[in-house]
Amino acid sequence: MILDLNLARTFVLVFQHQSFTKAAEILGVSQPAVSKAIRKLESDVGDALFVKSGRGISPTSRAVSLATDFQRAIDIIDNAVFSKNRLSVYCVEALMHSLGDIDAATFKVPPLDQELLFDQLRAQQIDLVIDTTTTKDTAFEIECIHTEPIAVICRKDHPEICGDSLNKEQYFQLDHIEYKATRDGRSFLEIFAEEPLAHRNIVRQASNQATMAMLAAKSDCIGLVFESFAREWAGMLNLKVLPMPVECRDVPIHMIYHKRRIQDPQHQMIRELIKQRIHNI
Repeated sequence: MILDLNLARTFVLVFQHQSFTKAAEILGVSQPAVSKAIRKLESDVGDALFVKSGRGISPTSRAVSLATDFQRAIDIIDNAVFSKNRLSVYCVEALMHSLGDIDAATFKVPPLDQELLFDQLRAQQIDLVIDTTTTKDTAFEIECIHTEPIAVICRKDHPEICGDSLNKEQYFQLDHIEYKATRDGRSFLEIFAEEPLAHRNIVRQASNQATMAMLAAKSDCIGLVFESFAREWAGMLNLKVLPMPVECRDVPIHMIYHKRRIQDPQHQMIRELIKQRIHNI
């Protein structure tokens, strides 16, 4: 008998979670597809592998004897296939400076289209995401690994900002740079503000924080960026970093990956390394 590796992976997930539904969520397939795979494997091995137990399922003795061997075989194959591969990681560009060089990973700026980002994770076109976005899709593991305060930036010789702080009235009277991307129709500030917002005069748009900083450095507009990003680049771009006068919650930074990669040794190593680097910001 030639064993289908996909059947073995499906079996191991069902065995670990004792649930067809949970295995389907992790694999990104339907529950009937998982049931069909288990029936096919039972036919191949000539024994029942799971029986109904109350509202759930329980493994048979045959399933218990197969589980360890199947998991060991999958680990050996995965290590052989992935050990020399570099992981593709989407990382919000404002935090890339903190990650330095990680030999086993290639970092890219995430697409503005959040749906595309999650589609690429499902299709294994991207391995890991470090971003402010999130999802309710249970196929993905989402960890909040960091939070970033929001800071105001302007050029150091801004004619209308003399001190090292702004009050709310000044803030709303100035010209603003806004991010192009929105979430559910809300702007960056609207998402994180914890108080009502007055009208702002938006005169320019930026696609990312690097562009935001460069536009602020060459104009009389103010912009919003992560505080760590502002501190990193303020000197080089001749920027002034000011506290945000509007009450805002910190921006959560999420680590997102498909649940099929939870036990992947290389993936685990890269996740921990990224967490360590970001923890030191």
